[in-house]
Amino acid sequence: MEVFLMSLDMRSWRAIISGWEYPTEKDEVGQIVRKSELKWTKDEDDAAVGNSRTLNALFNVVNPNIFKLINTCKSAKAAWDILEVAFEETSRVKISRLQILTSRFEALQMGEDETIAEFNVRVLDIESDALREKMSDSKLVRKVLRSLPSKFNMKVITIEEANDLSKMKLD
Repeated sequence: MEVFLMSLDMRSWRAIISGWEYPTEKDEVGQIVRKSELKWTKDEDDAAVGNSRTLNALFNVVNPNIFKLINTCKSAKAAWDILEVAFEETSRVKISRLQILTSRFEALQMGEDETIAEFNVRVLDIESDALREKMSDSKLVRKVLRSLPSKFNMKVITIEEANDLSKMKLD
């Protein structure tokens, strides 16, 4: 998503990084009031355009349920912050999610009626759910070999003796 927003233009990405607030000025009495759009500087106008483009992009890429969370946001940064939490980018939620995935991975066993190809797909599904926490090929290979039913014991022994498991890939 970051690359997509940067590809719109850097003003869009800056709206996420810096946030955006409606330009203000002091009135005759010295109170701070919203500045008329006709009085905006080029920089203020550029920042507003970047914010609007980014909000539009964010509004259009989320599903209707998530849209309800961000549709009242006036700044792209506020919407982005909500989306980070909703899509588990906070470290506490991310750690919790990875712990659940690790538990699923460790408990994974191949069923007696399951083919190796089907089991391989289940292993790779969990690995892809881990997202940025890439599991090593060696770890995946060892997990598959450990999780095979006993009818595969001879094949597992043969594979382990004939190959360097640290260099094998799960294909």
